Amino acid sequence: MASDDPPEVHRVAPDEWEEADFRLFRNLALPPEEFAARYGHEFAMFNFHERNYKRPVMNEWVQELARLFLGPGLPERLRQLREKHLTAEEIRQAEDDERDPF
Repeated sequence: MASDDPPEVHRVAPDEWEEADFRLFRNLALPPEEFAARYGHEFAMFNFHERNYKRPVMNEWVQELARLFLGPGLPERLRQLREKHLTAEEIRQAEDDERDPF
């Protein structure tokens, strides 16, 4: 590789990152919309979409989640997703956690 070549564009997540992220995302058991409704309040930052996972389905799932988290109007979108996927008690708990995460 010549010194003026651009850096590698496609990064592959190390196996331990991929496995840890796979567990963090509850093994992709939920569709991205429902995951965002249930667990979106647990993410202060979201950069997982910058990784290139070995599992194509994980790449697609994480990219969809990033579209939900990083698009405009996140608070309203999360509220709509919660109303669609959660019970009133689950919504109350998620919103309580948002107000006081510690």
